[in-house]
Amino acid sequence: MKRATLPIAVSMVLVFVLCTVVPCMTGCTSAAKKKEAYWNSQLGVAKYDDVVTRLGPPTAKETLSDKSVVAKWVRTSQTVNSSELWTEEFVMRFSPSGVLTQSTLNEY
Repeated sequence: MKRATLPIAVSMVLVFVLCTVVPCMTGCTSAAKKKEAYWNSQLGVAKYDDVVTRLGPPTAKETLSDKSVVAKWVRTSQTVNSSELWTEEFVMRFSPSGVLTQSTLNEY
């Protein structure tokens, strides 16, 4: 029985795609980890106004019954050399006095 083989050009294209796409995906993840680490380092330090100065007005904001505030920032970005889109969502909780107490970053 004869094995099916891919033409050399197709094989090279597959290798090229894997070698360029995978590093881009890990680069995005690394950037997200740095952002997440930064905001986690700001817990107990940053005030709501500091975060708004850095990220702009939140996409959504809710005051909870204990007077703490949960705010969400959603940003969609596109890579320069491709049509790949990704969205990052920051959800942050602030104490009643406006100090950052919790930060979560989701990327999809």
